[in-house]
Amino acid sequence: MSGKYNRVGSKKGPLVIGGALSKFEQDPSFVYVPMYRVAGPEDEVMEWLKENHPDEAKTAMKGAYSKSSLKKKDVMTAFEAEVESASKERQDVTTFRNEMKQVNLMVLVKLLQLYSEGKKSTPSELGEQKTVKTLKEKLAEIQKEKKFLDVTNMTEKGTESKKIALKKGSLKRHLSQNKKDVFYHVIYNPSSKASIQGVSNFMTLYGTFTEEQMATVTDAIASGSIINLNKAKSPTRSPLVSPKRAKSSKKKVQSQVESDDLNDLLDALPVS
Repeated sequence: MSGKYNRVGSKKGPLVIGGALSKFEQDPSFVYVPMYRVAGPEDEVMEWLKENHPDEAKTAMKGAYSKSSLKKKDVMTAFEAEVESASKERQDVTTFRNEMKQVNLMVLVKLLQLYSEGKKSTPSELGEQKTVKTLKEKLAEIQKEKKFLDVTNMTEKGTESKKIALKKGSLKRHLSQNKKDVFYHVIYNPSSKASIQGVSNFMTLYGTFTEEQMATVTDAIASGSIINLNKAKSPTRSPLVSPKRAKSSKKKVQSQVESDDLNDLLDALPVS
């Protein structure tokens, strides 16, 4: 940066050309040597030049600024040009710093806006989108592995579900009675009251069910009915009934099935 000098001699430290006139008034022997950017009392500067640049000492001193040398037109012209250049450079630096402060302030405001918008977004919706993808992928893997996802105790966040290998003769029920359907691999314990909420949480996180459909399914679970969701086709009421109704006559079963709450299922579930 122009206008900067290093004081040499008995005292050391940074100096700027802008303070030269004041220095000259305080000490008429004070000099600034632009050739090597050093300043100080003339005898100390000359000693430093002889030690560090002996061959150029006299040449350097010819272009030095001092109270006496500024009386020369060429020296004064060079001095004023350097003072003006240094002043302009300081102004540019100040302007740049102020602009950077404004930029930093604008960035901060933008970050605060983004943060505020993020807080306004429904956390449950953001979490749901992330969980839906994870849940679908997890269920697809479970289907390939020919295992089952027990959602009896599934929480709103999707935790507490278990991937298990279903034992032969298990009393746990499937959400679909079609063995090729992905929901066949979702099971729950009908004897546990927690299964109603667990299935509801699963359907919420899976993300393709309406509130009405979910209410119909949970009501059916509460009443002990068997569910038959179908991902690939329109949902139909399962022809199966709960074990409590299994011993009824065909006509009675048909009558009960027709009045079952599963009739309230919508004619179509989203395929995706």
